[in-house]
Amino acid sequence: MEDRKSMKGFLVKNFLLGILGIVICESGINILYTYVVFPYLEKQVGGPLFEGFITGNRGTGALYAVFFWMIVEMVLSLLPSVVSQSVHQFLDTNFRGIVSQRMGNILHGNSREVLNMYYAGCFIILLILLILLLIPYIVGALKFSQLTRRELQRMVEDEKRQHLEYERRRSLMLSDIAHDLKTPMTTVSGYAQALRDGMVTDEERQKQYLDAICSKSKRIDDLLSLLFEYVKIDSEGFKLHKESLDVVELLRENIALFYLDFERKGIQVELDIPEERILWELDRMYFSRALTNLLNNELRHVEKGEQVIIRLVWNEEMERVHIIFADTGSQISDEVAKHIFEPFVMGDASRSTKGGSGLGLSIASKIVKMHGGRLLLDRNSTEEYEKAFIIVLR
Repeated sequence: MEDRKSMKGFLVKNFLLGILGIVICESGINILYTYVVFPYLEKQVGGPLFEGFITGNRGTGALYAVFFWMIVEMVLSLLPSVVSQSVHQFLDTNFRGIVSQRMGNILHGNSREVLNMYYAGCFIILLILLILLLIPYIVGALKFSQLTRRELQRMVEDEKRQHLEYERRRSLMLSDIAHDLKTPMTTVSGYAQALRDGMVTDEERQKQYLDAICSKSKRIDDLLSLLFEYVKIDSEGFKLHKESLDVVELLRENIALFYLDFERKGIQVELDIPEERILWELDRMYFSRALTNLLNNELRHVEKGEQVIIRLVWNEEMERVHIIFADTGSQISDEVAKHIFEPFVMGDASRSTKGGSGLGLSIASKIVKMHGGRLLLDRNSTEEYEKAFIIVLR
C-alpha cells in the first residue's frame, strides 16, 4: 500500500514538473518565434504568406495558421477546380480572420502555384518550426518515461531486498521460537520422566519437580499465546474495533493491574498523569495489550530499588499524546536498540533469567502503529531516567 502511494505521488509530481517544463519551453519558443523568427522570415522570405497576416498576429498561432493554409492548398491543388473553388469559398466565408483577403486572393487565384519552389521552401521552414514546437513534448515524454522506468526498477529492487530481509528475519524468528520452546520442553520432559521412573523418592524433591513442570508448562503456554497474537495482528484482513475512549483512564486501569507486582519487587512507581479526560479512537482490548506489554517489560527488566516513571503528556495545540514508560534501570546496548521492536530481539541471558519472549515490544509496536502512532525508544539518559519507551499518538 505504501509503495502504491509512493509511486502515485512520484508520477503526479513528475507529471506536473513535466507539464511545467513544457509550458516554460513553449513560452520561450513562442517569444523567440514572435520577436525573432517571424520578423526575420517576413523580411527575408516575404511574399503573400507573410505580407497578408493581420497586424499583431505573429505568435505561434500564426505559425499554425500558415501551416494549415499550406496543407489545405496542397491538398486542394490535387483536386478538380470545381471542388477547389467551393472549398476556397467556404474558407473565405468562415475563416477570413485567419488571413487577409489579399493573401486569400493570391492563394485562391494561383492554387497550382502552391507546389512551386517558393511555397515548397516555405512549407519546409514551417515544418521545421512546428517540429521545434513539438520537441519539448517529445523530450518531456521521454524524460518522464525514463524517470518512471527508473522508479519502477528501484521499487522492484527494494521489494526484492525487503523480501530477502523478511525471509532472513522469518528464519531467525523460527529458530528463536524453537530455542524458546525447546528449553522448557526439555525440562518438562526430563522431570516428568524422572518422576515416572521413580527416580525421585523424596517428597520435597518431587514437589520441586512438579512445581518446575507447572512453571515451564505455563511458560510454554504464555509463549504460544504471544506467538498466536503476534501472527494474528500481522495477518491480512485483521482490523481493530476502535471507539472513543478516555486514554487517561485506560492507562490508569492498566497500571492498577501491575501496582502490586511492582510493590512486591521493590520497584518505586512514580505517576505523572493529568486529571483531564482525553478522548481518542482506540481499540480497548488491543491498546490495553500494548500498555500491559510495556508494563511487563518494565517489571522484568527493572531491578529492586530502582524507579519506574509513567507519564502522559497531552499537547493540545498539536493534538498529540505521549505516553512515557521510563526507568532508572540499565541502558540498552546499541546492537539490541537497532532491532528492539523486532520479534525475539533480546539477549539469551534475558531469555533464560528474566522469562522474556522478545515478542512483547514487537506486538506493542505493531498495535500502536495500527492506531496511527509510533512506539519509540529514548536512550538519552537524563537525571530523571536512563531510558524510556514512548507511545506517540497523533
